[in-house]
Amino acid sequence: MKKISLAILLVLHGMFAFAQADTAFSPDWEKKLFNSEFALPILIDAALKNAAELEHADAGKLMALEQKKILKKRFYSGFALTSSYQYGTWNNFGWGGEPVNSFNAFDAPLRANYSVGFNVALPLGELLSRHNTIKQQDLAIAQVEAGRKLTEREIRQRVITMYQSIVLAKSQLELHQQAYQSAVVGNELAEKQFKAGEIMIDVMSTVQQNYTTTAVALESARINYETNLLMMEETIGMSIIDLIQIK
Repeated sequence: MKKISLAILLVLHGMFAFAQADTAFSPDWEKKLFNSEFALPILIDAALKNAAELEHADAGKLMALEQKKILKKRFYSGFALTSSYQYGTWNNFGWGGEPVNSFNAFDAPLRANYSVGFNVALPLGELLSRHNTIKQQDLAIAQVEAGRKLTEREIRQRVITMYQSIVLAKSQLELHQQAYQSAVVGNELAEKQFKAGEIMIDVMSTVQQNYTTTAVALESARINYETNLLMMEETIGMSIIDLIQIK
């Protein structure tokens, strides 16, 4: 009974010491990261700035605005300014409009003639539907803007979900770290008891199996935590450590 109690005390002492050490040596950036009031607004802002979807929406809005300008200017495509310049002889009239009494063009005086004209040719259908066409383009612009707002909301929700996954992964990692530390202490104690002949090989085998299981679980939890961090970094477009430390 004393041996069992001693083993339990050693395991609990290892868990408590490991938890204290983990808290004491927790990096400053992690402390800031897991303060949601501090970290979440920063992460969301960085994700919005890095979102390719928003860049696409902005480009679509600019394209719609340019199309509206084109539609407005298309109205003037039916207006045309014409001019002509001629220089030569005139058979029927002389200077000042006086008639020339000769049918020979070479007997007529030389003179220049310049004319300017203004033509308008607008399809009636296009003229009547111009207001509707521009209104349609305004609606297209409004649709792009609404789509951008929806995309912003989706990005915020995505970052919040990813952040909660990071928090959960961190908690799981800490629990597996404590379990692993306990397994290490228990395995070391069991090895001493086994060498002293105090426990049988089946008990030793069970302890070693538990140690292996906790080691694998710890590595899986570590990978899961790192994966969630990397996914967040992919979303914000930079290192989380750099982002947190510059704030």
